[in-house]
Amino acid sequence: MTGESMAQAATRGYLPVGDEDYVEDLNRNAAEGAGSNGRRWRQAFPELFGRSLPLVVGKAAAELTVAFTALGKADRLPQLVVFPTRSHEVSAHYEPKSDNTGLVVLSDSLFTLCSIYCRQLGQATFDISNTTSFVKLGLRMIIAQMKGTMGGDPARLAVLLRHHHINRRAHGMATAVATRRDVRDRDSLSHQDFSDLHLMPAIRFFLGHEMAHHVLGHQTECAHSPEQETQADLLALQAGALAYASDVKTSITPDRYVREQWLDDAGEFYALVASVIAMLAVQSLEDALMIRRGRTHLPARDRASSLIDLLLGDDRIRKHESAIGRRDQSFRKRIDSERVGLEALTRSLMVATEKAADFGESPYGFNWTGLPAAEVVMSGGMDLTESSRLDRLLSQPSEELAAALVHSPLSVGALHARLGDTRRAMREWGIPETVIDNAHNRNVGLAYYTIVDYLRGASHEQGRAGVELSDHPLIAATLTARQLPGS
Repeated sequence: MTGESMAQAATRGYLPVGDEDYVEDLNRNAAEGAGSNGRRWRQAFPELFGRSLPLVVGKAAAELTVAFTALGKADRLPQLVVFPTRSHEVSAHYEPKSDNTGLVVLSDSLFTLCSIYCRQLGQATFDISNTTSFVKLGLRMIIAQMKGTMGGDPARLAVLLRHHHINRRAHGMATAVATRRDVRDRDSLSHQDFSDLHLMPAIRFFLGHEMAHHVLGHQTECAHSPEQETQADLLALQAGALAYASDVKTSITPDRYVREQWLDDAGEFYALVASVIAMLAVQSLEDALMIRRGRTHLPARDRASSLIDLLLGDDRIRKHESAIGRRDQSFRKRIDSERVGLEALTRSLMVATEKAADFGESPYGFNWTGLPAAEVVMSGGMDLTESSRLDRLLSQPSEELAAALVHSPLSVGALHARLGDTRRAMREWGIPETVIDNAHNRNVGLAYYTIVDYLRGASHEQGRAGVELSDHPLIAATLTARQLPGS
């Protein structure tokens, strides 16, 4: 196409996200998923989910462009293309092109995962702060900090994340769960404000991180360059803080009672909270859904630690006090309180992320009791009972998985996979040779659902139905994934 940049042409290699609003997108996913109850989403998702993801991404990109311009870092942005996708082999990444253009690709699952984290954090914040008594507020904060639940119950959050992961692994779609608590909170503007406080800033961060790689002229994959990763994180945070402060200043005008610096400081802190949420969403997606080269980003704990040390560490205090020529006790207190507050708010989120993304062999399986089934009003795709059943099935040792296929048409291939000959197994299942080569190429990313999709497609063509079409491809994919190079 005449005048098309290399970045624009590269978007054709990814599945696009539809133009319908995101709630409708989740409705469609629920209708397509196995075990769907056919009901439609009714609870109030964040307001931005009433628009299509391309529009949400476009709004966030425009806000970040303003912020990058204020930072003097916008020269290369006109050559950048941002593209949300339903493709499985990507979480969030930047592709530099030889014509000096760049492509940012974002998985639709990141938006769902950020929403799950932000709803959890919003509900927990509301529960603690919803009182006019300073005594009650103080007691609630102390108890929550002692229990590690300032950011909500990690067991409950882990179930919400795990349900998304199971649906994406089994059916290749982003999903979410509506609970009775969500329905009760549907008309609560206060609660909704707490949830929305973090969502758009989190989206700005994972988008801004990839935009920053382009702005900074990075050419290598970030996981191979921790220094570049930290540079992109810091620039994304600075841009996000400016955008957040700009949001606040549209509703709160600085005056003699509300200093502009206070709004800037708040923007930095909440942007930092949102950055951790975004990092966790990326890590959760990559750890749970990818077999190989899933971690194109450093682990969230490492990324967050580097960013916190830069913004809330002793070096920043020394630089600040050197600049003003004196000790600044109020600045020291602010830095200390923000560090403590950030750790308290995000501790349970990190614990839940790691639990929900572990899909290794386990004699006990994942603990689904953190969210009782009776509390679920609606779930996209499979309901929680079906999700937990599949999860228990696929966490079994490889010998038991192979035994489950002994009477299946996939049994011969399963035996080869169990013995480590995954190429022969995939040929036995009728998977194309080019796909087999890619699956065994350590330099090519591989999502778990890619194997499931091919196995299920082959089973469908051969007229199989029931568990031979639903469960058996998942079992075979799990056996194969455990043996593939890089897994």
